[in-house]
Parts: sequence; C-alpha cells; structure tokens
Amino acid sequence: MVSALLLLLFLCDNVQENVDTTGIRRIMSMQKAALFIDGANLFYTQRHLGWQIDFSRLMLYFTNRYTVVSARYYVPSPDPPSEDQVAFNRVLITHGFEIISKPVKKIVNRDTGEIIMKGNLDIELAVDAMLTEHQFEVFVLFSGDSDFLPLIMAMQMKGKTVSVFSTRGISARELYSGSDMDFHDISLMAVEMSQSQSGGSGTDLDYLNARLPEPGERFTGSVLSVKAYGIFLVNPYHVKCLLPLSFLGVTERIADLASIVRMGDLFDVAVFAVDTSHDVPQITVKLSDRHMSEELERRVRALS
Repeated sequence: MVSALLLLLFLCDNVQENVDTTGIRRIMSMQKAALFIDGANLFYTQRHLGWQIDFSRLMLYFTNRYTVVSARYYVPSPDPPSEDQVAFNRVLITHGFEIISKPVKKIVNRDTGEIIMKGNLDIELAVDAMLTEHQFEVFVLFSGDSDFLPLIMAMQMKGKTVSVFSTRGISARELYSGSDMDFHDISLMAVEMSQSQSGGSGTDLDYLNARLPEPGERFTGSVLSVKAYGIFLVNPYHVKCLLPLSFLGVTERIADLASIVRMGDLFDVAVFAVDTSHDVPQITVKLSDRHMSEELERRVRALS
C-alpha cells in the first residue's frame, strides 16, 4: 500500500514537471504564503509615506503571487475601541484579514506621574508564526522592527522563504542590509498598494485581473474619496466605482457630503450599471443598506 502511494506521488510529480499548460503549471507551482502584519508599525510607515494602503489591493497583490493561507493583522486596541477603529476593523475583515488585538495598557511612571500607553503584540505575532509554520512555505512580515530578527532567522532555519515589507529610513538596517534578506520597500510600491486619488480603486490594468460585476450584484465597499456628487468606493473589482449622492436613500438635503461621510464607513451596495466604454471600466452603485441611509440622514440633521 505504501509502495503504491509512493509510486502515485512520483507520477504526480512527473506530471507536474511535464505539464505544458502555463496556467495549470502556475497554479500548481504557487507557494503557500502567510501574512503577518505589525499594525502599529505599518501605521507609522503609512504616516511617513504620506499615502494610505488599500487593503483590497494589498490582498490582491499577494493572491496573484501565492496561495494565501492566512493574513493576520496585529493591532493594539483602546478599551473600549473607538468608532473609527471598529470601522477600520470591518474594512480589514471585509478584505480577508484576521484581526488579532489586545487592549492598550496604561502604565503610570511612579516618579514622574507620566502615563505611558503600551500595546505591543510582537510576542503574539511570533508565537502564532511558530505555531502555524507547518501551514506555509513563505513567511511574509510587514514590520520594520529589529525585534523580529530572531523570528526571521528561525523561519529561515526551518527552510521558509522570508519576505519583509517596510520602508528604508524608518526600518532597522538589519532587515534590509543582509544579502539573504528579501526586503521590499513599500515606498516604491504605491502603484500596487496605495489608495488611488484619481477616483478609482486600482491601476489601469487591475481590472484585467478581476471579474466585472453584473447589474444587481451586491458587495461591501469602503470609502476611497468623497466628492460633492458622490462617494468613490474601494471595490473587489478594482475599477472606478461611484455611489452617487442621489443613490444614498437620504431624503434630507445634503449641502456638504464630505461632512457626513467618514473614511471608516462601509457601504453595502448593489451594482446599478457597468460602463465598459472607457479605458478603465466604471460601475455605478446604489446603497442597499437601509440602516446606513438612516445613519446618514441622522448625521445630516445633526449638522442642521
């Protein structure tokens, strides 16, 4: 029985090596990757860069290259969490990330009375990586913290490919100076990962790798930008997506849309129209969440 199984595995390996179909070979050869994101470190990285990461595009970047088995985002959280934090967490979950958090601790210096906020999750990240290392071949770390060097070395000793994503200048030199270190500078990856300011949610070529929706199809989009005439949404199709002012389901007059829409808001929408006459397809959507319509109406009245 064991011999037959070994023969079958041998034949499967030979089949994989001799397949001429590029697509099949690509699927079979895609390595399993796990993403571990140091949320606090990434927050300061984005502040340094001056642009925000689009987490739907970040996920697409990796799913186009690997079989992503997990994507964990480690972040300290105030207790209770703020409204913006809750909304941001929903954005992460919508795009396939698992959130690992713990409350921020307040530590009082007895000598000075100074209050220090502490919420480090480095140990949790390292422990999770070690406990799940059998699930992946590629260890992807988003952090510029040198405290992770022992973890990186441990992963390399276990035969894992290690890829570190951060930015030179604010990252520990040890993370990008080693000859065996696969370091990716996020500052050079705005085209692949940033929230576009042109009104779309991706580059002109992103839509070639994604399916276009059908009218009536529903999805949840996060805020990309707000204009006087509507809200541009980050969407799973990576095309320009507009939620017009007239499709918000709000009866009150909205004098300033930007004053009532928050960047952490999520909109459950239905596709109204798909326009492929432009270089980059565009979709128009309608808000299908009655509770969000009521919430926007409440915000309008609060400002009047």
